[in-house]
Formats: sequence, C-alpha cells, structure tokens
Amino acid sequence: MESLLGSLLSYVLLYKYTALFFIVYSAAVIVPWPANSMLLAVGAFASQGYFSFWFSLAVAVVANTLGDLTGYALTRHYGDTVIRVLRLYKVRFFEYVKEELRTDAAVTVFVTRFAGSLSPIANFLAGLVGVPFLIFLTYDFLGNFIEPFGALTLGYAVGSYWSDFSNIMSLFAAVVAVAIVMFVLVRIYRRIMKKYGK
Repeated sequence: MESLLGSLLSYVLLYKYTALFFIVYSAAVIVPWPANSMLLAVGAFASQGYFSFWFSLAVAVVANTLGDLTGYALTRHYGDTVIRVLRLYKVRFFEYVKEELRTDAAVTVFVTRFAGSLSPIANFLAGLVGVPFLIFLTYDFLGNFIEPFGALTLGYAVGSYWSDFSNIMSLFAAVVAVAIVMFVLVRIYRRIMKKYGK
C-alpha cells in the first residue's frame, strides 16, 4: 500500500489539483486508492506552501461528490435491469431492505461517507433502491465536506510528520468503516424485525 501511495503522491506533486481530482473521483466511484492517506499528505504539503488548503478541499469535495453521484446514477439508471436479471424482486428480504434504506436514506448516506473504500457500495445501493436525488446529494455533500476537511486538517497540523500518522489513520479508517457498516446493517435489521418479525 505504501508503494501505491508513493506513486500517487508523485503523480499529485507533478500534476497537482488535476491529479488530486482524478484520484479522489476514481476512489469515490470504485477504485480502492488510499485517498484519505493521500489527503493527509496533501494537507501536510499545504502547510509547507505546495498546495492551497482551501482549494485542495474544494477539489476533494467536488471530486468525491461527483464520484458518488456517478455510482448512484449508474445504479439508478440500470438498477431495474439488475434487479430483474438477479430476480431480486422475488426475495422478500431485499424488498424489506429496499424499503428501510429509502426510509433511512439521510442517515445511511451521511454515515457511509466515512466508511472509506466501502462508501461506493452505499452509493450503488442508494441508486438501486431509488433514494431520492436531493436527499442523496444533500447528505453526500455534507459528509464529503467533513471527511476530507478532517484529513487535510490533520495533515496540515502534523506537517512533515504526516507519514507517521498515515498508517494509524488507515487503521482508524478501517475500524470506523467496519463500525459504520455494522451500525447501518444492525439498524436496518432491527427495523425490519420490528416491522415484519414475529
């Protein structure tokens, strides 16, 4: 992972905001780049004057949001076909999950913004179950502002020591991602059991 991060950082230092946009966008769609570690490094570079903190934040927020919207739009457009091909409409549990995700859309979309590499799955599911566009966009944007702001701020604060925090941040992000997914699944499961269980 460190060699991949090193390659990405070389690319970012060479092409700056264009590379930052491409990496964050593709990570939001589905590519498992270490985007948070890269944002941590960009924050550190901003503290040394190589990047603008606020412009980097704007690029990260826009790229993340557009990447999430891409995943959402793909399954929103092709979701019915996927449901038909996989015959998910015949699975009662899928219908329960679909209804609960729609009901709980705002919390689910917002919370899964902090799930790292797992958040693209939430984007696909949101499109598949038909989460209303404005709800998705609002809570996606809000989460996509807070998450990169935190990574850039931490990088800016620790400066040249950012690499010492990179592995800790990756581990923390993985633990948070698992906790968030468990929270969402347990919440949905409890609501389904309360409504439809014995």
